Amino acid sequence: MNAFLVKELLRTLVTQGRLLVWGLGALVLSASLFGLFATLMVASGRWGENRLIVLFAPGVSSEQIRHIYRQVREWEAISEVFYIPKDDPRAAQDGVEPARAPAGYLRVTVRSLADTAEAEAALRDLPGVTSVQSYQKGALRALITSDANAQAVATGLKIGSVLVSIVALVALLRALAKTWRGELEILYLSGLPSRAIHWAFVGVSVICALSAGVVAIVLSLFARNANAVQYWLPELLQPGSLGYVSLWVLGVALCVGAGAGVVGAWTVIKNFQNRHSTPLR
Repeated sequence: MNAFLVKELLRTLVTQGRLLVWGLGALVLSASLFGLFATLMVASGRWGENRLIVLFAPGVSSEQIRHIYRQVREWEAISEVFYIPKDDPRAAQDGVEPARAPAGYLRVTVRSLADTAEAEAALRDLPGVTSVQSYQKGALRALITSDANAQAVATGLKIGSVLVSIVALVALLRALAKTWRGELEILYLSGLPSRAIHWAFVGVSVICALSAGVVAIVLSLFARNANAVQYWLPELLQPGSLGYVSLWVLGVALCVGAGAGVVGAWTVIKNFQNRHSTPLR
């Protein structure tokens, strides 16, 4: 019965013109807010701060590079070492200009963020290494992490985006319940337990929120190739960062959908209880 109710509620969302507009509006708004949440989460977090770029001195030989690679790979504090050759597309992801790395470079990941400074100093002391730089940081990240007040603003915007998404989905569910008033009355009179109605609305809310999360992830895929986004948030270009963002988006969307579903279903049931002298079973 729950699956049938969810299917019928979704069909109503698609077929009713007014509800379709409500649904698309909630989808776009939630997707934008989920994207904002993920962007602020990456920009204000510590993502990628344990990654270092090792540049070689001009004229360094291939044998020297291999020797440095093997040596660094054996360090206990280092979790990953990659050699990126010249003209590799990954250089743009790391913010390395080809002119600065004619012999390629090493991308080194430190196991613990606390050991990054020590590892950076040790890498600079290696023969054949000309400089060690951090991964490319975006303007938004630098702005948000500039002081504690900016960090607090970012946290407030994250919480606000979640709350607004919940409000948008609750409004959508209430509009859906209003359209379904006659059908829900019939279900009530037929003795359908209130929990079935409750979980049907929760299911619809979760599906809508997860759909918005998927849209937000797709938009972030396109945003990775936009010049403005690359300047403000190049962290999206970092290896593995998109998966990191996607997990957060889907996790937040799941929580928002479940929360909005519980609140929305509770209001529907309370309305039933107010219209009938006996409570729903």
